[in-house]
Amino acid sequence: MLEQNRLVRVNLLGFDPAAAMDLTKICADRRGVSVTAREHIGGWSALEAPLNQAALEFAEEVCALFAPKAFVGEPFKRAIDLLKRRGETISFAESCTGGLLAAHLTAIAGSSEVFEGSFVTYSNRLKSRWLGVQPQTLAAFGAVSEECVVQMASGAIAQSGADYALAISGIAGPSGGSAGKPVGTVFVGYANKRGETYAEALRLNGSRSLVRKQAVFHALRLLLTRLS
Repeated sequence: MLEQNRLVRVNLLGFDPAAAMDLTKICADRRGVSVTAREHIGGWSALEAPLNQAALEFAEEVCALFAPKAFVGEPFKRAIDLLKRRGETISFAESCTGGLLAAHLTAIAGSSEVFEGSFVTYSNRLKSRWLGVQPQTLAAFGAVSEECVVQMASGAIAQSGADYALAISGIAGPSGGSAGKPVGTVFVGYANKRGETYAEALRLNGSRSLVRKQAVFHALRLLLTRLS
């Protein structure tokens, strides 16, 4: 289990911090564990407690109760472990993150067993040429859109043969925004080999670096939610 900075940390997908605290309160009270909750930058809750045996038992119980939505450990390693267990692979299509999603995944040992690769397509020309994004999609909705990231993710699967794909396109700033799509507007997309797709619109705050990092973890959340 993860013991970072002398804390036990349980990641709980699908619940905000208040709900996560309410749902796990009886487990914490039973063991006299002092728990705090915060929102992870990827949009899920992280429950943290000072490291001791009671906190480890609390984490184990929460993971058992809320499996597969609860887990302890590094989120990207969690994704790799789930994909390994399934014998499946993933690829990425990145625009505003410029390969940051791939960098986070490949920082974890063993990622080569599940990762096919990433398409970094900044220009509309390469989105169309490499990923098959339709010119009419770009003309009607723009590169920063639900329609675009869905086609990017589907194109990444078509090109790589992976079982899953994640796509990111957005406006990281500090310039480039508009009234309709201000800086911090990001779309993350998901596709699988069965033809299922999903996209989510985000309105992120902070520096260019922080927007890019948040986008990466929100994309990871989409994957973890669907693999769990």
